[in-house]
Amino acid sequence: MKDLVNKIIANAHVLIFLYGVYGAYVHFDEHTIQLAEIQSNVARIEEEIQVNQKKIKEVQEFSKKTDEYKVRVEEVAKNIESVQKQLPAETNDTQILSFFQNEINALNIKDANFTPGREEKSTYFISKEYSLRARGTFLQFLIFFERIGNADRIYNIKKLRLTSGSENQRGRFQMISGEGVIQAFRFNPDFRVDRGF
Repeated sequence: MKDLVNKIIANAHVLIFLYGVYGAYVHFDEHTIQLAEIQSNVARIEEEIQVNQKKIKEVQEFSKKTDEYKVRVEEVAKNIESVQKQLPAETNDTQILSFFQNEINALNIKDANFTPGREEKSTYFISKEYSLRARGTFLQFLIFFERIGNADRIYNIKKLRLTSGSENQRGRFQMISGEGVIQAFRFNPDFRVDRGF
């Protein structure tokens, strides 16, 4: 037995060498498995990188578009404010009624009656209605409304009804009765343009 132990001790370096080779093989095998896993993950990671790069490009494009839209929104807001400033600050009934009456008198329209109505508040402006009743020829009404359209102030003909009279006409032009609603506008001081940013 002593011989056997001496032989084992004498050949211990071989056993240690074989154990070392075995350990190296086990580590090499584990390393090969880990390398294979990493290589299989590389394709998946590259796909994720491409997807994320596309998302980054989309975000960058959206950011550029957002900047462009901010400029556009600011431009539209300035346009709205400039148009709103073109509207007068108040509705002066006597001035408006005298303008209408001067035009009526210049055109010799008969039985003219203007009645101020109520104000309606809108988002951008406040409108006031003026009811009209008068008698004249179609041409007189046409010229009257054309002059209203060319006035310095903005007016809108909200409603208009022209009817022919049943009475006998003495002149060359047929007299008609006109009823309508004319709107005058002023800016809404409560309105502020919301730019959203």
